[in-house]
Amino acid sequence: MSIKKGEMVSMTRPVFVYGTLRRGLHNYERLLSGRTEEERRAVITGRLYAADHGRFPCLVKEGNTIVQGDIMYIQNDKYDDVLEDLDRLEGYDEGDTAGSEYVRDIVTVTDERGREIEAHTYYWNQPAGLGEHITSGDWVTWLQQKHRKPSGL
Repeated sequence: MSIKKGEMVSMTRPVFVYGTLRRGLHNYERLLSGRTEEERRAVITGRLYAADHGRFPCLVKEGNTIVQGDIMYIQNDKYDDVLEDLDRLEGYDEGDTAGSEYVRDIVTVTDERGREIEAHTYYWNQPAGLGEHITSGDWVTWLQQKHRKPSGL
């Protein structure tokens, strides 16, 4: 592989996010804003739920819903810190996966250009608490519909 002068090549695995870490949402602002080198729309297959009375989403592997999200290419010099912050947010402990709220796994996602990319993502690791199934597979759309006010009085 030849690298041109000034070209940045990521040596880290990107992260696929599907919920509160998506651009424009609160955990994106807290943990990812200013720490990525590239962001793209992407999809994965699974099943998406609204956990904890709709406060956050959770993804399970079983299912064939197309789940919408974003693939985040983290800046190399911030990668370890970002992954540590994400693990903490998701309640993931590499040394205690059975006791973790979510488990980080390596998955294949399809980006907006149709490319298949290996990325980290977080799967729900609890036996209960799934909440409402998000049939659209899109947390952002679900939030918008849930908070839409009825019109016409």
